[in-house]
Amino acid sequence: MRRLARGAGIAMTVAMLLPLVSCAPSGAAVGDTNVHGSASQSSGVERGDVSIGMIGSHTASADDLVLDAYDAAGLGASYVSLADAVRPAACGQRAVRDMAARQVTLIVISNLDASQDVQGWNGALTTARDAGIPVVLVDPIHVPSDARLYAASFTINDRAADSMPIGKASMLVINDQPHARNLMVTTLTR
Repeated sequence: MRRLARGAGIAMTVAMLLPLVSCAPSGAAVGDTNVHGSASQSSGVERGDVSIGMIGSHTASADDLVLDAYDAAGLGASYVSLADAVRPAACGQRAVRDMAARQVTLIVISNLDASQDVQGWNGALTTARDAGIPVVLVDPIHVPSDARLYAASFTINDRAADSMPIGKASMLVINDQPHARNLMVTTLTR
């Protein structure tokens, strides 16, 4: 009887600890861990295997430019529009959780205002982090105070000659290759 009780106690302890295990790196954002580079980097994810979950902004036309740029770069993207959402923060948070459950390769959030419903956004972004999915913020209004919740912030500037194509910048994050925390990107194909 004691063995049975001890075995049940061990099983219960393991079951309680399992939710604490995540795919997130310690002390860094998913997709922003390889800041110094490594001689033994893997070849990474191939473009054809990428699935991007994009949570849109209040301006669908701006989102179209990003989606078209991903398409031109050969990167598949699913899109959730928040343009007509009555409660955009709640809808966006639900979309992040949905994309994490679907195990997309990258979550992209356009015009995030993390100062609106801080707890809700932190919870949703933690769900993505725990699932091991990097998050990129495109033209954010306010970024989360916890930098471990997103890998990079992209500022779109289609006029600057030194802007990096958004597809290339996204692949750096997806493959956890060294990249700046704040990148100027372009949606134009070059």
